[in-house]
Amino acid sequence: MVLRVGVLGSGFAARELHLPVLSSLSGVEVSAIFGIPYEDALILARRFKIPKVTDDWRSVVHDSSIDVVLVATPTYTHRAIAEEAIKAGKHVMLEKPIALTVKDGEELVKAYEAGGVKLMVAHCLRFWPEYVRARELMMAGRVGEPRVARAYRLSSHPGRWFRFQELSGGVAVDMSIHDLDYLRWTLGEVKRVYAVGGTYSSDSATSIDHFMATLEFENGAVAYVEGSWAMPRNFPFTTYLEIAGTKGLLTVDNQLTSTIEAYIDNSYYRYGPIYRNAYYLEWVAFLDWLNKGVKPPIEPGDAVEALRLALAINKSITEGRVVNPGEVR
Repeated sequence: MVLRVGVLGSGFAARELHLPVLSSLSGVEVSAIFGIPYEDALILARRFKIPKVTDDWRSVVHDSSIDVVLVATPTYTHRAIAEEAIKAGKHVMLEKPIALTVKDGEELVKAYEAGGVKLMVAHCLRFWPEYVRARELMMAGRVGEPRVARAYRLSSHPGRWFRFQELSGGVAVDMSIHDLDYLRWTLGEVKRVYAVGGTYSSDSATSIDHFMATLEFENGAVAYVEGSWAMPRNFPFTTYLEIAGTKGLLTVDNQLTSTIEAYIDNSYYRYGPIYRNAYYLEWVAFLDWLNKGVKPPIEPGDAVEALRLALAINKSITEGRVVNPGEVR
């Protein structure tokens, strides 16, 4: 059986992350692509040999020959497009974040639960080999009880609609949500958030493009998270993870080709790099859910909780106080 996929979006995520993977998967055919401007979608259609090109996303969502829809459109469109796709009986792979507000995310989860189809939000760190391996080592007790974590995600500004807080949610919602989801997955629920930040890049209009946040977890662990779109334009995209426990410390640094370094019991270990494409693994997990009923390591509700943490950071910045994530609704 061939699964026919309709791709909604012709920007970076569709072009660089998803379409190369989809074109390599057996049993999958990309049958249609939507994009604005139309010319961008046409270029991708020619490159990936996609037969249908359109500037009307509804024509893809309501195409009876399409089984799966990838929603890789701007964040402010996520709920409307994904919800209509679900109601049209399509399985949905939705780029993160799930939505711009917790309410919209929760409504999308309700639509999924009532719709009889599958919805997976693309939180790729749950598939990133080094991050997965670091979590496995931590869960196996190699570093003891986790106490302190640090996560950085730093980049130059992407520009365009990301410049506006009301469209993108800022760097916490759009980019650092990866780290927030991973830390919640790994360390558990967060009970308090305090953050400082603001608009620092000349490429921003209203978006909060740099923040520094402290997260206190219910298990007593503490994490420092920093996210930035305020780096110079020639600055390399930089990610870093550190988890320290009672017996040792793990780090993942993409400037070291994402190698895991471990300092455990007065010994030093080095793992990786692990040459496996996280976006490929993400799609394989989604297809296994569709074809074999094997659930992926993320539920739509997890995406809502990651969004809640990102919005708690924004709320802490704008109100200048400690925020309980439960306040964000």
